[in-house]
Amino acid sequence: MWKKVFKIFAILYFPLLIFSLVLFIYQKNVQIKNFSLLQERETIMKRKSFIDLFQAPIQNANYWSKLKFPKDFDPLNTHRAFMEPYLEIIKGITHYDQFRFLDLNGKEFFRVQRKGIDSLEFGELQNKSSRTYFKEGIGLKYGQLYLSQINLNRENGKIEKPYKPVIRAVQPIFDGNKKKIGVVVINYKMDRILNQLRTNIVDNNFYLLDDNLNIITSNTYINQIPFEISDSVVPLNQKYGLSGQLFKKDTTFLSNDHIWSVQTLSLNEVLDFGSDTQLEIVAPYNWKVVQELPPKFLLANLKFLYFGIGIFNFITITMLLTIAYFFVNSRRQREKYVNELETKNALLYKKRNLLDKHNEQISNINSRLTIRNKQLSEFNYLVSHNLKAPVTSMSLIVSMINKEQDPQKKINELLPKLSQIAESITELTKDMGEYVSIIDDRKVKVEEVDILTLINEVKKDFSKTLLDSNDFKISLILSAWQDVHFSRFYLKSIINNLISNAIEYRRDGVSSYIHFETFIENDKKVLVIKDNGIGINLNRHGENVFKLYKRFHRNISGKGIGLFLVKSQLEALDATITIESKENIGTTFKIYF
Repeated sequence: MWKKVFKIFAILYFPLLIFSLVLFIYQKNVQIKNFSLLQERETIMKRKSFIDLFQAPIQNANYWSKLKFPKDFDPLNTHRAFMEPYLEIIKGITHYDQFRFLDLNGKEFFRVQRKGIDSLEFGELQNKSSRTYFKEGIGLKYGQLYLSQINLNRENGKIEKPYKPVIRAVQPIFDGNKKKIGVVVINYKMDRILNQLRTNIVDNNFYLLDDNLNIITSNTYINQIPFEISDSVVPLNQKYGLSGQLFKKDTTFLSNDHIWSVQTLSLNEVLDFGSDTQLEIVAPYNWKVVQELPPKFLLANLKFLYFGIGIFNFITITMLLTIAYFFVNSRRQREKYVNELETKNALLYKKRNLLDKHNEQISNINSRLTIRNKQLSEFNYLVSHNLKAPVTSMSLIVSMINKEQDPQKKINELLPKLSQIAESITELTKDMGEYVSIIDDRKVKVEEVDILTLINEVKKDFSKTLLDSNDFKISLILSAWQDVHFSRFYLKSIINNLISNAIEYRRDGVSSYIHFETFIENDKKVLVIKDNGIGINLNRHGENVFKLYKRFHRNISGKGIGLFLVKSQLEALDATITIESKENIGTTFKIYF
């Protein structure tokens, strides 16, 4: 049944819908065309108004070029009296913001600026040789006037506050012998002209743009030339997502329900002021006078058309609402089902992350256990291997004493050997005790340790050695990091051992050093310790470098326990150490925290 209802509805409604849409589009296009013609006429009037407002400032500027200035013109000293009446003229022209004379090298030799409505003050003379308006103006001939871009006034490279929109008029000036002596630069205040352009805006928006379509003034902005004040103010075409090509020529067009009208404003022309006086305007910049009719205006004038088609479609919409209800209800059920699935997936994802975290913790524990088992295995080996010799020796001595008829005499004879064996066992026990304290220290204090402070503390322990040896230096580069979370006691012992080794195993005949430097490698903190000592043959001794009682230089005294303790203390807190070494070149250790 419903299938037939929808079929009849489609047959009756479709032709009427097409007809109503065609009629609506036709009427809408007629209205838009009328609005576009009106908008274009208003834009042309705005352009003419702008040109008319500029006539007075142009004539004012031309006045100064026609004056005959004294030879070697010096308005601040020698010819101060010459300038007095002209200062009154400058004071009376209230749209003058600054009045300056620049010599042929771009240096100001006269500068006055407006202090109030009817007062002037002399300004600090500046060098304007790098400014565009001087470079353009210095090449002008008699009867030519250069107009700059409209922008906010800058002093010493910074925008002046309160903001002053100005345009600079530049003309050459000549002495009585018609010799060019420089240029006159007049900063015209543009507030009045720009405010006049953007007033009396009722339904549309007005924009004055530069060549790059930056907004100079508009009734949509409080400040003039807003793009120089804030980087957030973008060119007009970017603001509305329009192609810049649309503004290249005089045109009127519709885009996204905005009606745009564009007129190019160029002041490059020859003006005739009568009495054979002509003035050629040189303005390398063009402006765009743009007016926008916003969508709300179109909507307000097309509302009757919308209302008519709305009434026509009311009954149809009512029927469609019923259909939409079932559609939306069905879709809501489907979305509910999808949301439940997403919630369950999110929960599963969370649990998977938790499981991954637990697996990582287990992996870390296994790694620590592997290291601990290795340490215990080494400990068992050390105990059994290093106690074997003294215990065997002691057993032989006891056996020899038992076999003697006069044991007291033999005891006296072997007592020194027994003393040596006892000292060896005592020393071994002490070393084993220190190793056990490292691998079994569960309460070692871990804190933030400042490497620089710690190294300086350790240096004090070697102060006498370092003072006695001018050819041994300790250097530091700790730019990558300086603090590390570690045991202060262990790290001090490690640094002490490495400095001690660098001093003990230095080379003769060279200036020895040990260098500490920090790096970040694979998100881990790395401490590099490098010396230029006698080095180690790693091809021969590489497997035994960090083992107990391993010595590689028989001509230098030592126990062979230092590097063993360094590695044990690092591994106790999950740090690692690597070694690179070459004989007679030096050794480099890398500690990874």
